[in-house]
Amino acid sequence: MTISTAHRAARNAASIAMADAGAGPSSVKIYTEQGGVLLAVCRLAKPCGTINAQGRIALQQAAQQDLVLATGTPSWGEWCDGNGVPIFGAAVTDAWGPGPFQIKGTPEGGPFVIYAGGVVPLSDTALLG
Repeated sequence: MTISTAHRAARNAASIAMADAGAGPSSVKIYTEQGGVLLAVCRLAKPCGTINAQGRIALQQAAQQDLVLATGTPSWGEWCDGNGVPIFGAAVTDAWGPGPFQIKGTPEGGPFVIYAGGVVPLSDTALLG
């Protein structure tokens, strides 16, 4: 399926609005694997993202970074709405990896560990849709 940039932008703007609805801020939850151990919750700003020139979503992390909850190797992330309900799930990678959820300050080329009490800064280049 091929859609226009305008169509992609409209669809993704609706996703941002849906994610921002709810009692709290939208977030990205980071796990060891799909269905695995929750390692961190990264709160997003409000609005939680912007639409770039290609019509894709660029998530915006909140100004205050959240602490890592548990030590582990992240591989899965879920973008959640303001009620904590997942709306998108995909791979977590280092800042050079192909995953839409990329973590800054990680070594290139392989698995990495995040440590309880540390912070998880999402890459500015994380694009969805």
